[in-house]
Amino acid sequence: MKKPAFICSIITSLTLVISSVIIIVNTDYINRSKAMPVYMITEIGDLRETLPTKGVVIPANLYSIYYDRMLGSIKEVKVKEGSAVSNGDALIEYNTTHIDDEISSLEQQLDRLTILSSKLEDDIADLEQEQLDTSVDLEDQTIAQNDKIISSQIREKEYQKQDIDMQIDQIDQKIKQLESVKENYVVKSKMDGIVTKVNPFTQSEKEPIVSIESNQPYLIEGKLSENDIIKVQEGQKAIVSAAVLPRQKNEGLVKELKMTPIGKPSVEEKESFYPFLIEMAGAVDNWRHGYHVNVDIVLEERNDVVVVPDNVIQQKDDKSYAYVLRNGILEKRKIQLGMKINHRQEVAEGLLEGERIISKPSEELRDKMGITMPINELYLKKESIESFTNDQTIRLLLKGLFD
Repeated sequence: MKKPAFICSIITSLTLVISSVIIIVNTDYINRSKAMPVYMITEIGDLRETLPTKGVVIPANLYSIYYDRMLGSIKEVKVKEGSAVSNGDALIEYNTTHIDDEISSLEQQLDRLTILSSKLEDDIADLEQEQLDTSVDLEDQTIAQNDKIISSQIREKEYQKQDIDMQIDQIDQKIKQLESVKENYVVKSKMDGIVTKVNPFTQSEKEPIVSIESNQPYLIEGKLSENDIIKVQEGQKAIVSAAVLPRQKNEGLVKELKMTPIGKPSVEEKESFYPFLIEMAGAVDNWRHGYHVNVDIVLEERNDVVVVPDNVIQQKDDKSYAYVLRNGILEKRKIQLGMKINHRQEVAEGLLEGERIISKPSEELRDKMGITMPINELYLKKESIESFTNDQTIRLLLKGLFD
């Protein structure tokens, strides 16, 4: 570019700068644009209001097996205190000597009858062979007489065998029935658990021989003050962690709220306490009966909602607003608030995930206000400035002044 043209462009730029300064000095407020304020991106999150308390792990069920006089004397207790048992495991076996003797006698009868049935079967086979042989060697009249005699003998043997086979079936059924009765003399566990007591010598129907406490799922037992229990309802979710395993979080449900206070209420006490039970949702293998736990009863919960810090929200005339940045323009958007926990606020309506909102709104902000990006320091370097053409320089100056 020639020197006169360059001088002309410089004069034009200076004129524009001076004009802009005059406008700024004589104008109280320019709200057309503002340098980029601090912003954040909206995200989806969870909010949870909880009531913290404490509790202790207890078994869900206690199961005791008492002496049954109808079954006679105890032959053997098959478990020891501290043993882990599963549903269906044998616990106690009563004496079945009288049944065993009867089964043994029946088995002896069965053996004799089986031998006799086999002998009759052989006799029938021999008679049938004899009948076949005589039909070849004798005359026709003699054959007929002999065949009649042998046929009668075969039928008699068959009747005898049928009667014996019927007796065998009856004895076999009787043995099976006695074997089934013997199963009643073995008492089996009805649940998984831990054996807590064994007394094999008791003869009292009021004293248990074996006691078992279930181990899964556990219950949590605790207490709540009268000011807290009114906030809780049966069926609410609870987050539970053992004091010795604080990082392991497990879910449960409030199973029972008892309305009878613990102990005798007194006017001297500031408040009464009421017991509660929480049932764990599933098995917790590394827990033990007696563990102390921290409990957070979930009073209210919002999942997968837009959550923002409460300081991004502006209030006016009982209405809530947030400044949303779109394509370099601010939008003062009305929003509907939901649940608030600490300084985290749910936005029920008005904001979507991934939108840019001003994180530190000020009174200078206005709806429809343009937002300008700060100058990149890269452009202030001499090498970058010298790389611009005169036309580019003029366009950038004009854009900075009038945008």
